[in-house]
Amino acid sequence: MGHALEEMGRHGLATEAGRAADQAFHNTILESARNGALMALSSSIAAAVTWTTIFKHRRQGLPRDPMPDHRALYDAIVAGDPAAARETMTELVRLALADTELAMRP
Repeated sequence: MGHALEEMGRHGLATEAGRAADQAFHNTILESARNGALMALSSSIAAAVTWTTIFKHRRQGLPRDPMPDHRALYDAIVAGDPAAARETMTELVRLALADTELAMRP
């Protein structure tokens, strides 16, 4: 997960390599959770992450840098703090939705 985070930062999410690293980051989280229902949805989650990221970059750069949110999630997981990880992931998803909605405006 740490390596994927580094690659995301190095390549940026506007690139295919950066998006592949983002996928690896999120897949590692899903695998680590050992939640069968989430794992069954992992390909759908991966598609949603990939296509919303591409959509948000289609006309311009992102309205904000999502890397600090990813780093905060990584830090919470590494610290073994499930409550902080849950809260951080919820915020990451909320902000991704807000970014997508912003990208939809003309």
